[in-house]
Amino acid sequence: MNTATLGLVGAVTAALIAALAATLGPLVLHRRKERAEDLQRAKDDTTRRVDLVNEVGVHCRSWLLYMVRVLEDTEAGRALTVDAFDEKSAELRTAAEHALAQAVHAGYELSDSGLADALRAMDARVRASLIQALSPPEVSQLREEASSYFTPRAEVRVRMINEVTRQDSPTDPLVGTVFEHRHSPRP
Repeated sequence: MNTATLGLVGAVTAALIAALAATLGPLVLHRRKERAEDLQRAKDDTTRRVDLVNEVGVHCRSWLLYMVRVLEDTEAGRALTVDAFDEKSAELRTAAEHALAQAVHAGYELSDSGLADALRAMDARVRASLIQALSPPEVSQLREEASSYFTPRAEVRVRMINEVTRQDSPTDPLVGTVFEHRHSPRP
């Protein structure tokens, strides 16, 4: 081959390489950017879902803690009035109910779950105990029952957090806890 042909082949090859680089370079960069954005979206989604699960844990714990403290005060002879209980309990219940409803955005249907039903039922029983002026052993028994919900409530939260952080498909976090079976519905 003569030099002119070699020069032409070299120039054409160089032009092809340059054209290929000009086309593939931005395409590779675009794909990398898309992957980075996908990873960031996944991280943001996980963070949002963790926040939703934590809200459920915090608000349900606050509501339950309030009920236990009311029963402890009743045992100590410092019973609240029903109106005072209703006012504070309504605020805590609303926050917990909202958090339970929002958990659907993390993949968990908890609004009508055994957990929600158990907390609603306990709230009604604590309120009734204030109206009926239960005996000290009855109040103590009710307090112990309410206190027994702390551990399984925490287990439910941990299960949900683990699933969310591992990006697993949500399962029923109530399985194997006292909340697994639904209680009779409350208003």
